[in-house]
Amino acid sequence: MNIASLPRGTIRGTAHPGREPLHPLPAIASRLILAAQLALAVSYATAEKRDESLREAVTKVPVPSVDASIVVTSFRPQGGGPFPWIVLSHGTGTSLDANRRRERYRPVNPVREWVRRGYAVLVPMRRGYGDKSAERLGDAYGSCRNPDFRRAGEGAALDLLATADWAKKQPDLDSKRWLLVGQSAGGFASIYTASKRPAGLVAVLAFAPGRGGDPERRPGEPCGSDRMAELFASIAPRIAVPVLWFYAENDEYLGPRVQKLWYESFRSAGGRGELVVVPPFPKARGHGVFPSAAGTPLWTAAVEQFFETQKLGLTF
Repeated sequence: MNIASLPRGTIRGTAHPGREPLHPLPAIASRLILAAQLALAVSYATAEKRDESLREAVTKVPVPSVDASIVVTSFRPQGGGPFPWIVLSHGTGTSLDANRRRERYRPVNPVREWVRRGYAVLVPMRRGYGDKSAERLGDAYGSCRNPDFRRAGEGAALDLLATADWAKKQPDLDSKRWLLVGQSAGGFASIYTASKRPAGLVAVLAFAPGRGGDPERRPGEPCGSDRMAELFASIAPRIAVPVLWFYAENDEYLGPRVQKLWYESFRSAGGRGELVVVPPFPKARGHGVFPSAAGTPLWTAAVEQFFETQKLGLTF
């Protein structure tokens, strides 16, 4: 998931019975306070780091329909544009607490690939992610016993469409040339959002798309897979653009059975696109091809071919 962790430090001391402390207590207290201030400064600096080579910026974008806002990180090529662009969506952890503790999502490996090819990249943090006070996620589907994936899709779509609406107001972004791109739950969110038929959308690139995966409890078999298949079939007729479905054969979150089930449910209901399954991949239990540097040659080759076969009119 590429969740960044903030640096942590420890202060150690050794007691020597019968000896006077080397420093008086006020001096020690001052040093401890200074150390804490420095550690805090480092933490904030790390959390708010920017990559100037990618023209990285952070913006709060409103989601008017729910009276909320989300954090969107943007990356741009050099120059004035107007650039084609992607809305890049992150995955979801297996617990609410893990998702609330997430840092701002900035998957530098794939971002660099897109930027060097002339695309701007917009990365929204969906509601609830990275918010330690959140009681639920904006795209929560409920329990595995009774998952409501449509509710999850609707919640995610609000955030992705808000990001796209904001992007279309930026003078250096081309409102008629953009894509929805996502990893895992972000892939599902991208496919679902496409069913809203936003103007200017050219295609969807979904890397390991799905919900409900848990490699510890249900390796390869996400909960509610039949319900998800039904949902993909129901939204397929509403999706006017082609969709790339990309998986690794050994994905322990979303295994081969559901990969084929979901894609075939989508295709047989009228969905247009392609399924690409690459050989077993060692990173993140087969679920992390797209974020990993080692996976770059695999997904870029698939995207390049997809652009060509689907005649998207974009270079890659």
